[in-house]
Amino acid sequence: MQNETLTFEQHLNAQSDDINMLFEVIKTETSAIASRKVPDININAKQKLVLINAIQYRDILLAQCPEISSPSDDIKRYVLAIKDTLKRCQQLNDANGSALQRAQLSMRKLRNLFEETGGKNELTYDSEGQAFGRRTLGTNIKA
Repeated sequence: MQNETLTFEQHLNAQSDDINMLFEVIKTETSAIASRKVPDININAKQKLVLINAIQYRDILLAQCPEISSPSDDIKRYVLAIKDTLKRCQQLNDANGSALQRAQLSMRKLRNLFEETGGKNELTYDSEGQAFGRRTLGTNIKA
C-alpha cells in the first residue's frame, strides 16, 4: 500500500490534514443539526466515519515508525498541536451528540403530544395495540 512507503513526517502531515478535515466536517455537522437538515447530518456522519477510520489507520502506521521513540522538539510541538485539534474535535462532537439527543427527545415529546391531544374519540388502537388516529392539534382553533 502506498501509505506504508511515506516518511514519518509525511504520515504526520497527513494525520494533521485528516484531523483538520474532521474538525471542518464536525463544524458543518453543527450547522446541519441547528438547521435540522437530516440528509446533511447523515452525510456528515458518514464523512466522520471515513476520516476516523483513516486517522486510526494512520495512528497504527505512525506507531510503527522508529522516529516516534525519540522525536525532535519540532515534532513534539507539531504532535501537541495535532492533539489539540483532536481534542477540539472531541469537544464539538460531544456537543453535537448532546444536541442530537435533545432534538430526538423533543421530537418524541411532540409526537406523544400529537397522539394525546387527538382526543379520546379520535385516538384508537389497532389489533397490535398501537395507537393511531387523526393528529389534529390546533385545527379546531378559531381566530
